[in-house]
Amino acid sequence: MSNQFEEDLENEFEVVSMEDENGVETEFVIIDNVMSAGNRYLLVMDSSLMDEEEADAIILKEIAINADDVTYEWVEEDAEFDRVSALFASHDGEYDVRID
Repeated sequence: MSNQFEEDLENEFEVVSMEDENGVETEFVIIDNVMSAGNRYLLVMDSSLMDEEEADAIILKEIAINADDVTYEWVEEDAEFDRVSALFASHDGEYDVRID
């Protein structure tokens, strides 16, 4: 029997998996995406937090596209983070952006 939450998640949001430096894989749901300065950015959150009222999201930058894989990295530079965060905040999505 399949998990209804997982089915709903797959139907409503695109899911990406990332592997950290220790080989641990985490699934993220893509909340939104924007283009800025010729780069694609994703606003994502850990799929296990989808039911949370307030959950932290992460901004990822697309850095490479190969045949079946897309490589992303965390946005760590303050100026780039602030610029892209403002773009996500200006979208009329079903989410609020609060930068801590």
